[in-house]
Amino acid sequence: KQWYQRRVAITAGIRSAGVRGRVGGITFTRKIGTVGVGADIPSHNLSDIMKTELLEEAPAEQVSQIWTDYHKNKEEFISAVIPSMHYAEITAKARICPRFVYALPKDNGGFDMIYSEINGHRVSFTSLEAFKTLQSSAPPLLELFHYVDFQQSKGVVLMRGVHKLPLTSTEAVFLANQLQMYYRIDPERYKLVHTFNHNPMFFDFNELLRNLDNPDLIKRKDPSSVPSPSGGSSGAPADTAS
Repeated sequence: KQWYQRRVAITAGIRSAGVRGRVGGITFTRKIGTVGVGADIPSHNLSDIMKTELLEEAPAEQVSQIWTDYHKNKEEFISAVIPSMHYAEITAKARICPRFVYALPKDNGGFDMIYSEINGHRVSFTSLEAFKTLQSSAPPLLELFHYVDFQQSKGVVLMRGVHKLPLTSTEAVFLANQLQMYYRIDPERYKLVHTFNHNPMFFDFNELLRNLDNPDLIKRKDPSSVPSPSGGSSGAPADTAS
């Protein structure tokens, strides 16, 4: 009953300006790249975080370890090191399907709906309720920044996620995991993403909610893709930084 009530609230309407579609019979539009969650922001350069010139000759393993160590005990961040091929697959799909919604489980047994948008190397997440109210001015709860400086030379992309309250670091990791799951790991779930972007009137929220039955599936199917809170430890050697 609680999930049904939330689904009714979700389909109450999403309105902005730009891209038109229908979800559950409700028209919504979206303009990408305006303000808030869809804003163009000052460029985030890896050289502002670390001395990249000192790493030109370093192997990928050393760069990954430095990135991991740098973010330890920084509670406002999550971080990861993503293989270039994995990131290339995500960005290729994101160009076709830049928007999606995720169900975020809560301790009370319910869930919150989170709207996401991929814009270049930045992924923004905000609450769907905020997006419906503030449209493209909705403030992000989580932003994932991907630094591609070493994508070609070392085969890795460095990711930093910045999250804000009320989102916890555990919830931020969950959303980053879901991005991997829906855009790369599980082809069946990517079909939902494609439907949401191109045939939204046929998007099935119930199928999205059914996927919550296996929230840890990503770890079983591809344990190298699980980001971790920066202050925590990681069980994955490849895609993850602690």
